[in-house]
Amino acid sequence: GVEARPAPIAPVPHVPRREGTRPFGDIVYRSEKMSRTVEQARHMAKSPAAVLLLGETGTGKELFARAIHKASRCSDGPFVAVNCGALPRELIQSELFGYERGAFTGAVEKGRPGKFELADKGTLFLDEIGELAPEMQSKLLLVMEENSFERVGEAESTGVDIRVISATNIDLAAAMAEGRLRRDLYYRLGSVVVRMPSLRERKSDIPLFVDHFIHQFSKEYEIRPPRLSRSVVQALHGHSWPGNIRELRNVVSRMLLHSLDSA
Repeated sequence: GVEARPAPIAPVPHVPRREGTRPFGDIVYRSEKMSRTVEQARHMAKSPAAVLLLGETGTGKELFARAIHKASRCSDGPFVAVNCGALPRELIQSELFGYERGAFTGAVEKGRPGKFELADKGTLFLDEIGELAPEMQSKLLLVMEENSFERVGEAESTGVDIRVISATNIDLAAAMAEGRLRRDLYYRLGSVVVRMPSLRERKSDIPLFVDHFIHQFSKEYEIRPPRLSRSVVQALHGHSWPGNIRELRNVVSRMLLHSLDSA
């Protein structure tokens, strides 16, 4: 638990690599594995090529996508994120491409722009791309090939200039073999493939995250940042973290809330 008398957290031998307001400044890391991942992303960020982020849930794929956007030539443009797995199947087309007024029952009278239109001159981040229905995969491929799309209920095409970053946590080889993911779409989305390491693969970053989240939640809960006992630090380091950074964040949050309850 959280000790009443503070014991020092495990010492951090290296200064964490953070860059303040620079593109990758919000990413906390010191591990070699993450260092190589950041360097790869930094190298290809200036290119307009589509990027596919592969990684388990909770590894920070959207934060990484935002960093790539900030480091890109379209950093002054919008960053628009879409969770393909959270959108109802019947709404995904109008969400991505927008619609003209009267296109369907319940449509807003003036029509509405879709995510592609909103992301023009910027970056469109398609999270959980593996959840996209097959018919929408065909439409997405066509849009990426022609750099234009049609709103639902509209005959004319609208040109767009966007950089697409997509992400998934599914086994893409299996998805393609089973016909759940179009192979040609995979090659279009994955001009550059970046593999996000799991927290198990970057355990030297755990103390940094613990310290980061303790200070974040202490400020939010308006309490003095507690020090963790050595046994707690060892337990955090020894856990396998199937939910990755998101799971660690929730655990630290609950620990601090528990310390409030027991105060």
